[in-house]
Amino acid sequence: MKKYIKERKRYQDWGKGYYHLSSDGWHNGKLFHTPAQFAYGMILMGLLTLRFKVVIYDFALMDNHIHILLSGTGAECVRAFDYYRMKLSARLVKNGCPPLPEDYGFKLTPITDKEQMRIAFMYVDRNPLERGLCLPGGYPWGAAWMHCSQMTEYWHGQAAGTISVRDLIRMTGSRTPIPATWEFHPKLGLLPSSYINNTLFNRMFPSPKDYQTRLVKDYEAFVKVGRMINEQIEFSRNEMLDIVSQLAQEMFPGKRRSALSNDEKGRLCVALEDRFGFSSAHIADVLTMSEYVVKQFLASKDYGIKKR
Repeated sequence: MKKYIKERKRYQDWGKGYYHLSSDGWHNGKLFHTPAQFAYGMILMGLLTLRFKVVIYDFALMDNHIHILLSGTGAECVRAFDYYRMKLSARLVKNGCPPLPEDYGFKLTPITDKEQMRIAFMYVDRNPLERGLCLPGGYPWGAAWMHCSQMTEYWHGQAAGTISVRDLIRMTGSRTPIPATWEFHPKLGLLPSSYINNTLFNRMFPSPKDYQTRLVKDYEAFVKVGRMINEQIEFSRNEMLDIVSQLAQEMFPGKRRSALSNDEKGRLCVALEDRFGFSSAHIADVLTMSEYVVKQFLASKDYGIKKR
């Protein structure tokens, strides 16, 4: 609890800027149990842009944590999260689910340059992919399906202006006035196209191909962000094999893996651990080596821990 309070106070002193807000992973519970709860989470995301001086550019709602790319002051980001947490916890209780822990917090990471922003977009959008939930842009509980999509303009819901104030209050759990043009989908809640600012994404990625390629291939970027926000990145075996191929070509251009010397294999083992967080078992698997030998490389004074 002391750490949580200390972090909040630090964030509140931060000025206006771009931020990546990542909530704690709730290992003993869920933020969203049902599609209806996810839909309410989508509604709350829109309310943040009405109640607080923040702009939201991207987000993803996972079952036990959330990610948001937004701009505003640190204090406004804290207030926005507190509101989201309070309303979501109240809805969980109303649905007969456990409330969020009192010290349920978040990490706020400043985004200071263009490349960091690109990586942040990819990290947020990759979350459902990493969990094996969908193809790129196919996850409903976020804003990624809006990116590079020509179909978004055909997806509509009921305009808020055609819904009674009483029903809007019931749907949103708030008396906050809703813009008449905002649209509520019967399954997805408030459509992100109503409130997401998509211009920043369009500036970050020159083409759909560039976005998709980075999304599925820029592995090291995901690891860097994951380490910053204390999230563990898990790669599939095919992804690990792709990483090995990329890294081997980077470190030893034009050389086949089967032709690597022992010295080169040792350097490759250490790079896989350092840069991508591979375990000794994973390294042994993808390099077809004994795990005992891999551990020797990692602990060696010439290659691994002792050298560092």
